[in-house]
Amino acid sequence: MTASAARGARRLGCTTLPRVLAALTALALLIAACGSGGEATAPRQPVAAVRIVPESVEVVARGTVQLTAAMWDASGRAVDHRAVTWASSNPTVGIVSAAGLVTAVNKGSTTVTVTCEDRRATAEVIVFLPKGV
Repeated sequence: MTASAARGARRLGCTTLPRVLAALTALALLIAACGSGGEATAPRQPVAAVRIVPESVEVVARGTVQLTAAMWDASGRAVDHRAVTWASSNPTVGIVSAAGLVTAVNKGSTTVTVTCEDRRATAEVIVFLPKGV
């Protein structure tokens, strides 16, 4: 290394490096304050309405059917990524999983309810026996 390069390196290490580190720290704080760098997100709107799709379904005993919860805010915009709970009024006829999958157990009917942020919807599930049983 030449004497000139050595002086330059010492100068960079002694005076410029703290300035670079300060600038990088400030930049990192600005990026963190902006979030992910994408579009700004609006405040999360509460769920105003919920519906189960389909609202009524028939399924053979020992079969399954997937129910889906659809939710909207007060402006009518669809909302997603919300916690929901599912329940069956008659688990001896049909049981429902945390994902809305109904398993038909015995002949009869059950009302499946989904709840999201104190809003509820119901669907009727009718279970029938296969032909010849």
